[in-house]
Amino acid sequence: MYRIFYAEKDTTLYEKYPEQNTGIDQILELTKVTSASRVDGVIQANSYNSRILLDFGTEIITLSQSIADGDIPMPESDIMSSSVYLNLHASDASDLLQTYTIIAAPVSESWSNGHGTLGDSPKTKIGASWYNRTGDAIALGATAWDTGSHNAGELGNGVTNQYGGGSYILSGIDGSYGTQTFTNQSPDIRINVTDIVRGWIKGDRPNHGFLIKRPSADERSAEILGLLKFFGRESHTIFVPRLEVGWDDLGSTGGLAQITSNTYIPYIKNIKPEYRKWEIANFRIGVRPEFPTKTFQTSSFYMTDEILPVSS
Repeated sequence: MYRIFYAEKDTTLYEKYPEQNTGIDQILELTKVTSASRVDGVIQANSYNSRILLDFGTEIITLSQSIADGDIPMPESDIMSSSVYLNLHASDASDLLQTYTIIAAPVSESWSNGHGTLGDSPKTKIGASWYNRTGDAIALGATAWDTGSHNAGELGNGVTNQYGGGSYILSGIDGSYGTQTFTNQSPDIRINVTDIVRGWIKGDRPNHGFLIKRPSADERSAEILGLLKFFGRESHTIFVPRLEVGWDDLGSTGGLAQITSNTYIPYIKNIKPEYRKWEIANFRIGVRPEFPTKTFQTSSFYMTDEILPVSS
């Protein structure tokens, strides 16, 4: 069984434009401008990274209530529990390394989404940016990210922020984090964030969403890492950022047997043309042999109803 929960706010933080908010951009970017590269006709003296913020807000409350009601198992590590995956669908990717890693870490401070876009002129400076997590940078009323903390995964225990870019937790003790390593494969992100979400539900840490970034060693290097673009919640597509909660609810098979054929064709019954995002849809998945053994019978070979192997 799967339940889907959708992001309620998202934005990209650009180190090159440290006070700019891009809260309503349709595309979220994970990119790096390297020193000596040319941007808008200007040779860059420094390297600049971008990071992505995602917050599922009240969707986590809904998930918690569903767990309390017994509709969804608690996210744990045993086979009877649920697992939670963060999903972002890539809209474009270029100049990527053959192998690279993406990190999803819990954000340690609240932030405001803002209403800016990367193309704004003058730039919108109200809301989350590389330097600030909320407020108005123009009116000098902005609240900066916690720059006095440290990177628990790389420098010590605690929260991290190195001159802006969001405050986040990289610690198996204080918050855990998820990673995904890509090697010559689709750039779509699907990171296991079960530990993070379990901590939010149990109240072990406040829920301020996820920060998506590359490892700090990659961000600090002079290497060209390429460009990753993902559909955001404002993109008006079916590919908006989401949490996928899945668990094994295998029950009675209605007396149907597992298929024993080595080659078979699955099929799904009762598919509807469209579904509402809050709808809980049930799909009947059947399977039949691709090459049924011929026998004398009065009904079609292809009317046989069987179920997929448990290991599928």
